[in-house]
Amino acid sequence: MKKLKFILILLLSIGIWSCEDDDADIDIFRSETVEGTAVLNTPNVVDFEITETTDVVDGNENETATTFTWTKVKGSYNGTILYLLEMDIKGNNFKNGVYVPLGGQGTTELSQEISNKDLNMAVNAINTQLVTSGSALKVDFSTATEFDIRVVSMADVSKDKSFSEPITINVNAYEKIVVIEPQLFITGSVQSYYGKSNWNPEQGLEMRYIGDGTTKVFEAYLKATEGDAFKFISNQAVWDNIVGNYGVIDGAQDGNLINSGDSGNIEIPEEGQYYIKVDIDNLTYELIKMQWGVIGNATPDSWDGETPMTYDFNTNTWEITLNLTDGEVKFRSKSLSNAVFGAGEDWKFNVGTNLNAWDDGDGNFVVSAGSTTITLKIGFKGDAVITGI
Repeated sequence: MKKLKFILILLLSIGIWSCEDDDADIDIFRSETVEGTAVLNTPNVVDFEITETTDVVDGNENETATTFTWTKVKGSYNGTILYLLEMDIKGNNFKNGVYVPLGGQGTTELSQEISNKDLNMAVNAINTQLVTSGSALKVDFSTATEFDIRVVSMADVSKDKSFSEPITINVNAYEKIVVIEPQLFITGSVQSYYGKSNWNPEQGLEMRYIGDGTTKVFEAYLKATEGDAFKFISNQAVWDNIVGNYGVIDGAQDGNLINSGDSGNIEIPEEGQYYIKVDIDNLTYELIKMQWGVIGNATPDSWDGETPMTYDFNTNTWEITLNLTDGEVKFRSKSLSNAVFGAGEDWKFNVGTNLNAWDDGDGNFVVSAGSTTITLKIGFKGDAVITGI
């Protein structure tokens, strides 16, 4: 019997050791879920009147308004949980919610001190979003307005979230213009290529804003393969709280969009990297497959045309091996420039010393003669990483 026990223990030990070795490279936190919801405690003060500090008035905006506290939650793998306070006008179900303080990245603590200035900026940000989204709700700055506030518990790696029940506070803020850059996100079967969950609107991929402050124009450089599909959304939220749900009309892949829960998906025809341009004002989009190459007087075709690079889908990397001469090079994707931006835009998409994919007059790379393997990696928002030169 003792011998049998020893054998069983030995086999069990080997099995455990083998599992740990096989799973050594698995990042379990990417699939972590938040277990339960925190409880946000009602602070001692729920009525706030905020006054501005100026050269002639000693306001209270720089004073502490209150401290919010909440209970602890944990993740399914005991990973790091971040807590954020989210605020919206009462009755809006957090469709235009903002984090307080604005731009907050979250805390691992179970409390957050909030200043009157934090509250005032949040109120103004909410009001701006209400106005731009066409909501019937609005902030009345002449009196106190009711706001809901809740704590968001978020897994640091997977970004899975849970939400506390909200409490209501009353804030009489002063109006201050808050400039909020428009946002647009991609959700679909492409999200897993970027470490997110497919078709999870709360983890939508934020596009690069390229409008002039009044227009809503966006772009992205998307890795996708045949059969993938996606659409555009205006905010990261559960589907019921999505304000703008932009997709194609009756399945037509013709560059036109509609804002509707019944809008169709945009479909990818073949594997590759795609440039996407979206004009929300005119409800149009461009989806064009990219072909990057090397160009310059150090390359075989000099400045007359780029030498094509080969795309590797798995690494999202363009690569080429060629003989260079002493001179200068850049990277260019001419094939789509004129299609999107019109004639004369051959250089609209190029990468130079500023290491981005859009045209901003960046310089050439100076290279020496010799054989070299060059790689170019274009990120989702057009940032570039280059090796070999």
